[in-house]
Amino acid sequence: MITLKAPAKINLGLSILDSRPDGYHNIRSLFCPISLADTLRLSPTANKGLIRLECSGMRSPEGPENIAFRAAALFLEATGADMGVDISLHKAIPSPGGLGGGSSDAAAVLLAMAFLTGEWAGLDELALQLGSDVPFFLEDGPALVEGRGEILTPAAVPGFHAVLLDSGEAVATPWAYRLLDLEPRSSALTNTGVSCDVSGLITAKWHEGKPYPTNLRNDFLPFLSSRLPGIGKAAEALSGLTDNWGLSGSGPVLYALFRTARETETAAKVLGESFTRVYTAESLLTLGRRQMVKTQGFGPCIWGFESSRPSQSSVHRERI
Repeated sequence: MITLKAPAKINLGLSILDSRPDGYHNIRSLFCPISLADTLRLSPTANKGLIRLECSGMRSPEGPENIAFRAAALFLEATGADMGVDISLHKAIPSPGGLGGGSSDAAAVLLAMAFLTGEWAGLDELALQLGSDVPFFLEDGPALVEGRGEILTPAAVPGFHAVLLDSGEAVATPWAYRLLDLEPRSSALTNTGVSCDVSGLITAKWHEGKPYPTNLRNDFLPFLSSRLPGIGKAAEALSGLTDNWGLSGSGPVLYALFRTARETETAAKVLGESFTRVYTAESLLTLGRRQMVKTQGFGPCIWGFESSRPSQSSVHRERI
């Protein structure tokens, strides 16, 4: 059995650029993985092509509706591996949330399947087929993400602690993009300056109370906060605590950054008086996953990756 953590990410700034002929949008964003994570356990079986998925924790679909299931199916189809797999998924990441939980689950499945089969080639291509954010979760840590999500440049990010605030709004990412395409762009975004400016990030340090020089602007925020009261309320609450806050992806989760765990816990306690879904996490500056791909196995810094003897556990069954 293989056990792998699937970390969430937050967008430290998000600039939506032009629409693409393939229906996607070009973006520019700084992604940083955080310690809030789902847990996946995969056990190989002798039933070729049979995928069984069990979900626990936060509500999550079982079967082909779940991207973790689809990742296993795509891998088996692409590699022709003579096996099936049992997958146990414990959801801790809010979904939808703008935190990349599903994409991270898919990447974790691809990595685990590659480890189980020895088939490491082509993981990046399979990841992009599954979703725009999936390739990032095959990487080692924070990255500047461009294109539709396939252009990744490693970036240094100041370490931080974060409080995550789920606004409770239902935000479908395709709807948010369609709405953005119909709206004139406002210059009055989260804060001033050039959106997603990562120049000088090699310093990776806090400066005058800010995670210098990370800019937390998000192009989705102005029109989402004006249309969805929960996001507006959450934004107002966070802005009363710190200037270092933003919206992750298209939401509905917002975040605030702090230098210490104590500051984060204090903020979470204050927010908990008005909101029911408040989480704390910290930045993950190295995952070691790219090294895992290069070495085709365990490396010294594989975050949350373990192996043990197979075990049997399954609920949903479907053959591809």
